[in-house]
Amino acid sequence: MKKSEKRTKVYLLDRTKIADPVTFSSWKDFLPKERWEKTVRPVREEDRKTELAAWLLLYHALKEWGIPEESIRADGAYCYGEHGKPERKKKDVCFNLSHSGKYVMCVVSDVEVGCDIEKIQKVRWKLAKRFFSEGEYDILEKLKEESPGAEEELFTRFWVLRESYVKKTGEGLGTSLEGLDFSGISGYKGKKNGKALKERFFEWEYDGYRIAVCEEKDGEPELVVCSRTIDNCFL
Repeated sequence: MKKSEKRTKVYLLDRTKIADPVTFSSWKDFLPKERWEKTVRPVREEDRKTELAAWLLLYHALKEWGIPEESIRADGAYCYGEHGKPERKKKDVCFNLSHSGKYVMCVVSDVEVGCDIEKIQKVRWKLAKRFFSEGEYDILEKLKEESPGAEEELFTRFWVLRESYVKKTGEGLGTSLEGLDFSGISGYKGKKNGKALKERFFEWEYDGYRIAVCEEKDGEPELVVCSRTIDNCFL
């Protein structure tokens, strides 16, 4: 790793440890206006908690990265790319967010980065047939025959790798998923249309979930699991 580079960090938070944001008026003053409106908009409590958890992780991650608090919480400090990728207007740090089940994740880096988390699930064969390479699909079918149930984790793994790549590039899901192949992934690499991708992929299995991070750096990111319970006293 070059001296000028900072180690990419991945943060994970269980949203069930967060109180419903509408139960504490202090959250409204803490969050940027547009973020607060997005947080309290969902009808379901779990969706409100997910929105709040994403913001709290981002806030914590950016503070640790060295971004001034007034800049983190400023109204209008964030925007979205053409296909909805969130980013800082100042371009002072790159980040990405994802959530699945009870977990929310945030990754921060000094280069463009994408991440995805998915609870290990049963194989969605129609989805695999449409988006996976022939090699990946064959591996899944063979694994199902030889070790029933093991194909579920591999299916989820192939999917989060794809999602992390698409979210890193900022492209839409559509054609950006075509041609990807992780059936022979080695050296943290994947392929697209038969050619090795320049991006590297880092993976974890945690509590029944698969996690993937995609970026153009060699150093392995640090995974930080936030275990504290958060009510209206996050700071």
